[in-house]
Amino acid sequence: MSGPAERLAPSRPTSRILGPQMLASVGGIVLMNWLFSAMSYVWLFRQDWFRCNEHSAAESEATKWWLQGDNYESSIMSFVSTFQFINNGFVVNYGYLHRAKWYKNYALLTVWAFLMAFVSYMLLADPNQVGCAFRLNCGTSSALEGLGYGTPTWKIEPYNSPLGHNVIPQASRYKLWGYCLGNMAATNLWQIFVINGPVRRLLQKKKPLRRLKVKL
Repeated sequence: MSGPAERLAPSRPTSRILGPQMLASVGGIVLMNWLFSAMSYVWLFRQDWFRCNEHSAAESEATKWWLQGDNYESSIMSFVSTFQFINNGFVVNYGYLHRAKWYKNYALLTVWAFLMAFVSYMLLADPNQVGCAFRLNCGTSSALEGLGYGTPTWKIEPYNSPLGHNVIPQASRYKLWGYCLGNMAATNLWQIFVINGPVRRLLQKKKPLRRLKVKL
């Protein structure tokens, strides 16, 4: 969507779906996202506000399967994975050798900016109608009143947990937001410096691929 590059590149783009460049790109991003997802739970279990509030299937109503995510574990993973999904569409936008610069892909950047603002608002803002629609950073009316947020003016289906909410404390919201941005930065740096940058050029010189020779 960014359009072609102004000049032809000295080499053609890779045509091997399972080639080293494609596998390194996808595999590196998947591995980093998995590690950041796992470490987010390590961070969560070290928070004082979470301990003794862990999800327990015995304390939730199993018949309300659509409310089984009314807990901190699901909330944290929802935010981490949503930022990863948004970033996955952005990180493959680099391809300056064969198409225009990434910042000329105006349609993608517009959608990316909107989604980033939307999810960041749900994470950083106090309980609101938008977050409660996704059951993130929200809770039952009585639980929100007990936390000092006042009585919500919108309807909230009772939370399927004894705690009655999954509101993340404000300071921890910003920590989680910074953590998600760090996850995004790591995968972008991998794509820029390893897949498309100096590491790729170095490997091309030291270990060039054996290409099929076609006799004309």
